[in-house]
Amino acid sequence: MKTKQNDLEIISSDIPLQPSEIISKCVVCDCSEFELLYKVRDTNQGVSGQWRLMVCKECGLGVIEPFPSQGQIASFYIDQFYTDDGKRFQGWVENLRGILAWMRGIGLNRVAPVKKGRLLDFGAGAGHFAKVQEARGWEVYSVDPYSSKANSADLCKLDGDRIQLEFSDHYFNVITLWYVIEHLRNPEAAIAEFKRVLKPGGILVLAQQNFASIQARLFGSRWLILDPPRHIWQFNEENLLKLVARYNFKKSAISHSSIELGPFTILQSILNYLVGNENYLFCLLKNGGLRSKGKMNKNIPLGRALASIALGVGLFPFCIIIYFLLLMLGSGDVFTLYLRRE
Repeated sequence: MKTKQNDLEIISSDIPLQPSEIISKCVVCDCSEFELLYKVRDTNQGVSGQWRLMVCKECGLGVIEPFPSQGQIASFYIDQFYTDDGKRFQGWVENLRGILAWMRGIGLNRVAPVKKGRLLDFGAGAGHFAKVQEARGWEVYSVDPYSSKANSADLCKLDGDRIQLEFSDHYFNVITLWYVIEHLRNPEAAIAEFKRVLKPGGILVLAQQNFASIQARLFGSRWLILDPPRHIWQFNEENLLKLVARYNFKKSAISHSSIELGPFTILQSILNYLVGNENYLFCLLKNGGLRSKGKMNKNIPLGRALASIALGVGLFPFCIIIYFLLLMLGSGDVFTLYLRRE
């Protein structure tokens, strides 16, 4: 059976997995021993349910349990994550994201072996990064199963939980995943497919939340970017490098900084202690169309909203200082790996 989701063809060859499925062994180190860190729920979009955040005893990889089926994963996004025009946030926030996407391109162009070539932006979202890279002269293909802004959704299929890209071997100079790999049900198979379509010497960019950061340990279940159930996996630098090494990717560079996420993640996580663990300020920044059309199943009480705004304004300068101090210690809420294909 085949279905269509925003032009991404999904081959439903597998039987939907039962909600009770668990991971029997770690995808990084094959360890079969996990321990419960804490229970989590969706405080960003309002998806019902509760999950256990399990951590591999050997390498520290985090994974949610029950482990969602591919169909369940799609339900976390369809009619909830983006409005019809592919946007997640208020207009001024989307404009700011466009500026920050331009800054991402500066970092990439310093590392990439060529300054212009073919680029695949996988999980392109509202298309900010694809747009600025096209303006720089790159030939950009963007894929995102849940955003209408992707221009090449028909060139990607899912066979069960395996990504199949309709491109020839060694087609791209660069492949970017900005906060995407942690969303994929089968990240190892995805990395293998990215290797196939990437030229030798090409760059794979993986940006994601840093589960080994001081922030993650300090804020625990109140950490903004845990984001269950969309963030299936919680990587750190060491275990992600171990995973990609199986496919002959070597670290070319790493960055722990993110003006886009760092200071605000600290701010919202602090507010979750003060106002309640519901990410109220973050949810207020979401595109109003999600709420007006009933696509975001989350209520924001007026009193909590006003308290979040008032406290947020007062605490934000303090959070910027904390952010830079933590960077000096080598701890960022997120990290970006620039990986060279051998």
